[in-house]
Amino acid sequence: MPGIFYGVSVGPGDPELLTLKAVRIINACPVIAAPRTKNGNMIALSIAEQTVDLTGKTIIPLDFPMNPDSTAQHENHCRIAEQLAVYLGNGQDTAMLNIGDVSLYSSCTYIAAELAEMGFETKMCAGVPSFCAAAAELSIPLSEGSKPLTIIPAQYEAAREMLGRDGTAVIMKSGRKLSEIKEMLSGSETVFAAENCGLPGQRLYHNIDEIRDCGYLTVMIVK
Repeated sequence: MPGIFYGVSVGPGDPELLTLKAVRIINACPVIAAPRTKNGNMIALSIAEQTVDLTGKTIIPLDFPMNPDSTAQHENHCRIAEQLAVYLGNGQDTAMLNIGDVSLYSSCTYIAAELAEMGFETKMCAGVPSFCAAAAELSIPLSEGSKPLTIIPAQYEAAREMLGRDGTAVIMKSGRKLSEIKEMLSGSETVFAAENCGLPGQRLYHNIDEIRDCGYLTVMIVK
């Protein structure tokens, strides 16, 4: 019987934010796949291994080159799906770990879609999104009353227009676009940010002037 593919959210960084369900699935799966940065870091795996004993499990590093070409991205997703399909075809349940929540801008969803087309069963395990953890660390509400909450990827071309809306805006993975975003936010009164939330090197910012030289995993909250 083929194995099941699980997309497992591990939260933004603090291992205490792993859900009981995530821990159960990771414990049960003999194969664990996790994204690897170009520097060889596997952040999602390092979060999970602080809570779950991974001894004896097969660990599969996954590479996602930052290539803007959609064709190249799709080819890479297919390659990874074929790699994991070998384990699933041998009846081994496989968990792919994802920082934050697996339903938010996650490469895991593309892999799951390819595996589903191959006929494998896929499931997703929800987790704590980075912006929820950031708001908690900053001790601020994300939304109040009837105000809307807008989530914007930093590279989105229409970000300027969306930032002009009422309510709260969350800008995901904003570090690489920091100078452009700060220019867009120059007239905003209330801007917060969390860099590497829950990870070593976490930094919190309570106004726009404090925000300097942030890394890729930076969440900005604009009110």
